[in-house]
Amino acid sequence: MATIDWQSYLHPSALQPPRTHLVEAHQLLDDQLRGKVAVDCGCGQGRDTFFLLENQYRVYAFDSHLESLRQLSTHPLAASNPLLDLQHCTFSEYRFPKAHLVNASASLFFCPRQDFYAVWQKMVQCLYPGGLFCGHFLGMNHDETDYSDKVMTHSKPELERLFSQFYVVSWQQRHEISARLTGEKRQWHIHTLIAMKK
Repeated sequence: MATIDWQSYLHPSALQPPRTHLVEAHQLLDDQLRGKVAVDCGCGQGRDTFFLLENQYRVYAFDSHLESLRQLSTHPLAASNPLLDLQHCTFSEYRFPKAHLVNASASLFFCPRQDFYAVWQKMVQCLYPGGLFCGHFLGMNHDETDYSDKVMTHSKPELERLFSQFYVVSWQQRHEISARLTGEKRQWHIHTLIAMKK
């Protein structure tokens, strides 16, 4: 079991490399595919956005944290890049374009529960058949504490239902301890998924 500083993970002072599951999802897409389009949800300071731009995706990225977007926009890969569409908005406000890849890493669990299922349907609908989703979900543990007002959690059967329209390529689970998401130290069950739309 690992201990993680989620605040540093979500808002790093130095740009980190792209997440390994995004790299894997990219490798699964056809290299011959022209005009690849990706959506980077909750893009933060751009660790995944820049990887996508470097690999010639048309990238639509959004985040609700304005300072992170300011930092992203000053990077040489982002400044005046015609392949990047950057927006300051929430999940529920965002209008998803048609895409070959949707990345929702360390972000989707901040979508309010009342908005989540409508947002999820928009994410599913925006993907072309054969398109890929990759990202994180927070699972439920055995404690009885309800954190649904702060972060979105899912049981494994709920996740299985969410991905009923996908072929699951990779589903990794791990446990980490942090107080950063809710202000109260607890164990988090992290699901990392890569899935292909049927």
